[in-house]
Amino acid sequence: MHRVTLVHGFLGAPEDWDGVAAALGGTVRCDRVDLRSLGCGSVAAAAERLSAHLAREAPGVLVGYSLGGRLCLAAAAMRRLTIPLVLLSASAGIEDADQRDARAREDDARAGAIRRDGLPAFVERWYGMPMFARLRTMPDFASVRDRRARGDGEFWATCVAGCSPGRSAGAWGVLPSLPHGSAFAVGTEDDRYSLLADRVEREATHVRVERIAGAGHALPIEAPERCAALVEHALRNTP
Repeated sequence: MHRVTLVHGFLGAPEDWDGVAAALGGTVRCDRVDLRSLGCGSVAAAAERLSAHLAREAPGVLVGYSLGGRLCLAAAAMRRLTIPLVLLSASAGIEDADQRDARAREDDARAGAIRRDGLPAFVERWYGMPMFARLRTMPDFASVRDRRARGDGEFWATCVAGCSPGRSAGAWGVLPSLPHGSAFAVGTEDDRYSLLADRVEREATHVRVERIAGAGHALPIEAPERCAALVEHALRNTP
């Protein structure tokens, strides 16, 4: 049986992969990593823990969504992974120093808002952002939002500040060395990440770039079948 490791994103949970796992069917065993098990005090520390997990579990493909994708890239940079990566709505980081400083301050403010106002209020504001417009139209959005609102506020405050793109090294240089079979997917309604897909096409021509029509940022929930198809393609092309 094939095995894949799945790493969810900020505010998420292993349950976010339910649709993808169902679409993959019984021939693929899904190892779902909970970000809380990685600590997430920093990208480097979380990537070290993820690397140790991968050494124990030995998946055929590593899949990461958003923050989870950044952690997968960081692990790939540390360990020179030989398995394909499937990156969903993921960034390879910020290179400009001024932009990094600004993002670190922004994420510190987010951490402060979680601690000051509570996680439910933060979740309500977070999912009001334009990149989640498609997610908000889905029938199960209320249950997704409520699951996030019941999360561990202190953990997510630590995570958003410690794992800020403003405090971690960029991984753009890793993309050209990813194994064949790797993929990078964005939703066409996610404008900022669509620009990142353009850069991946230019700089890592062997990486499959998929633009999922009508989807926004939350690809594992909005387009689980398309995400599963990318995982299956990576499994068929595993070295």
